Amino acid sequence: MPSSTKLKEKVEQLKQSIDLIALDNVIESYDYATDIVLTSNNHFIEEKLWNRIENYGEGLCNYGRTLSLHLRRVSLDGREFLMNELGFSAKAANNFQVANLFHDLGKTHESYARDIWNLPHRPTEKERTEKRLHTGFGTEIFLDAIKDLPKEVQEHPHLAIVVPALQLFHHERVDGKGYVGRQGHEMGKLIKALCIADCKDGDLVRRGHHVTQRTEKEALLRMKGLDDYDTNSKYHGAFDDMLDTYIAYREAQTGEEILPKTA
Repeated sequence: MPSSTKLKEKVEQLKQSIDLIALDNVIESYDYATDIVLTSNNHFIEEKLWNRIENYGEGLCNYGRTLSLHLRRVSLDGREFLMNELGFSAKAANNFQVANLFHDLGKTHESYARDIWNLPHRPTEKERTEKRLHTGFGTEIFLDAIKDLPKEVQEHPHLAIVVPALQLFHHERVDGKGYVGRQGHEMGKLIKALCIADCKDGDLVRRGHHVTQRTEKEALLRMKGLDDYDTNSKYHGAFDDMLDTYIAYREAQTGEEILPKTA
């Protein structure tokens, strides 16, 4: 099981060392589709990890299907938002889409009971704390998977920075109350966009304790703290004005009014 002291230390080092503002430039610095270092060495590892995700819980909870579909949706949504609204190049948006397919890899960690991801009740505080560990667990699994690749591959920014950054920081909040505790001024556009897209899609997944499935409008209003049924929304302070940009973008994409327009 990939949980050695050395791996844990490496994950903690990455939490401290990854610059989430510089990440916006790192994602623009290479082209996953044509980079010879990546195309000749890395795809087999990614295929194995993706199979791990898709087949997670097979024959038991079958959560791998739910998880893989969530990862595909968030990666595509984020790609389109980055490229069409936030000014990232098509190359960078594609780099993001490929890397982000593994941001929830840690949910497949061997230490988890398979049913923790679809509980029939609201998670207890203990269960919430346990579930939060998936961000670091994902990087542990990923680093263990690539440890035998050539050094130049392991040190490529896609593997050394981008994939771990998306795994470790996809639950950050601009008020500093996210999993790692980065604040808004420490975060670039890329990670803020991921946090928004992941949060929205996660709120659209129907959990075991949900009576109905939320609509996109309901999820986004909840993220804004404007929904009718959750006046004490846990998302108060989580996002800055990029959420408004995202909502306007989705309104244009879907033709549905989400935020009421002021006169």
